[in-house]
Amino acid sequence: MIAIKPNHLGTVMEVVVIGKITKKNIEKFEREFKEKKEQHERLNLVLFLTELTGYSMQAIMEDLMFGARHLREFHKIAVFSDKKWMELSTRISEYIPGVQVRHFDFGKREKALEWFEQ
Repeated sequence: MIAIKPNHLGTVMEVVVIGKITKKNIEKFEREFKEKKEQHERLNLVLFLTELTGYSMQAIMEDLMFGARHLREFHKIAVFSDKKWMELSTRISEYIPGVQVRHFDFGKREKALEWFEQ
C-alpha cells in the first residue's frame, strides 16, 4: 500500500509505503506526483517504508519506468526505513546523477526537512 501524507510544504511530497508494492500503487503515486509537480519544477520526496514485504514484478517494471520518466524532477529524497537492506540500497542510490538520496532513522523527519533546505 502507498499513501500520500498531506502537508503544507510546497516542494515536499511525503509517502508512506506499507507491505507489498503493486503496479496499482505505483500508478496511484505517479498520479499524485504529477498533480504536485504541476506547481513546482522539482520536488523533494520523503519515503516512509515500514513493514515492506516486497514488490510485484509489474510494480518493479512500473517503478523503473516512473524513474526513467521523472528522475530529473526530484531534488532530494529522504528514506526512512527499519530495514538494513533499504539503508544499503539508499547508499547505492546516492550515485544517481542529479538526485541526492539519504537514509534517516524513524523519528528524524525534522532533520530530513532541514536537509531539504540546505
